[in-house]
Amino acid sequence: MNFKKWTGIALACTLIGSLGAQPREVDRQRETEEFPDLQHTELLQDRNIADAYQRLGTLGWLVSMAEADRGFAAAEREDLENSNFDFRNTFRFIQYTPRNTYIRFVTENQNALLNTFYGTTGGADDPLFAEVKTKVDRAKAVGIQANEIDFSQNRRGIELTQYDFIYANDRDARRAVGSRRKSVTLFFSPSNAQADTEQQGRLTMVVTRITEDNFRAGIRTVQLIIDPTPDLGWTNEQPPNTDDVLILHRYNEKPSTCVVVGAMHNTTTNPHRARFKQQFYVKLLDHFWRLYSMVANYASKDDNDFNEEVIEDLEHSIDY
Repeated sequence: MNFKKWTGIALACTLIGSLGAQPREVDRQRETEEFPDLQHTELLQDRNIADAYQRLGTLGWLVSMAEADRGFAAAEREDLENSNFDFRNTFRFIQYTPRNTYIRFVTENQNALLNTFYGTTGGADDPLFAEVKTKVDRAKAVGIQANEIDFSQNRRGIELTQYDFIYANDRDARRAVGSRRKSVTLFFSPSNAQADTEQQGRLTMVVTRITEDNFRAGIRTVQLIIDPTPDLGWTNEQPPNTDDVLILHRYNEKPSTCVVVGAMHNTTTNPHRARFKQQFYVKLLDHFWRLYSMVANYASKDDNDFNEEVIEDLEHSIDY
């Protein structure tokens, strides 16, 4: 009888301890010593990411075009409502985008970026921010450079979205039962103090959003990847790293979760950091660099076509 009693107590203590246990914190020093090859692979991927950021950072000139196009679109809608047609408002700087994509001008807005992840209040006391703070504090405790969410710099940017449909192969037909889309938003800060001068801008935040809506199954997953310092690591002053990248995840209406990339493990049994960068993030940035390049080339081609027409008219003027 006593044996069963103490066995039951021991089992209960074990269960309580298991439920209250926290996941083992990352030990970067131990990983460097025991798994040097994996850390080298991660460093190479960080350099690839920094290179992708540097290429994407050359597209700041598209922001002004997208902003002007939004103004034209608003004026055109107002014209239609007032039956006052001004064909000048039908002009667009960016007329073409790759198939199944669209581009738009955006401004840095916390509610617009995080609305999908809010739990109850949507304010400063929302459970989302408590979750992020917990994960960031835990990462800092083991020496990881991480910061909480900050969308207060009023930056301007462009967002390119690619979309597709989720199909169900029913017996009688192939039906669309949902949608999926991914976007990469590039936020730029002024590169000089003169706000009214033409400038390239500096890429200072990259936000990726991935959404899948399966209407038939009633499943919706949303993930947001925030890199608050994509401009670090472009010089030899410091090695590139993405330790401060935050990943927010939400499944249906369940509470949002947060992952700090630098706090992921990178061991042979759990090569999470290397896998995230090598198998997903580098490929995503390269893919969107190609899409953004096509948008930029289309916009440049329209400018060049106009320039060609102007030059031809000028050339004709010397015929008499």
